[in-house]
Amino acid sequence: MTYTVDDTMKKLLGAPEAVAVLERFFPKILKNPALQMTAAMTLRQVAGFAQSGLTADSLAEIDAQLRALPSSDG
Repeated sequence: MTYTVDDTMKKLLGAPEAVAVLERFFPKILKNPALQMTAAMTLRQVAGFAQSGLTADSLAEIDAQLRALPSSDG
C-alpha cells in the first residue's frame, strides 16, 4: 500500500510505518488531544492549519517519505 499526504489521518495512523514518518516531523503527534478530531481529514488538510507548523516544504518532504515506504501489498 502506498501512502501520501492525501490519505486520511486515520489511514496514516493505522500504519506503523506511516506513523514513524509522521513522528519524525511531529514527535508528540500520538499524545495530541486534537488528534481524534483530525481522523477524517487528510494530512494535507491538517497542514492548512497554522497550528500544524507544517510548511509547503515539510509537507513535500513528508509526502516523499510516505511514498518511499516499502509496499505492503500482497
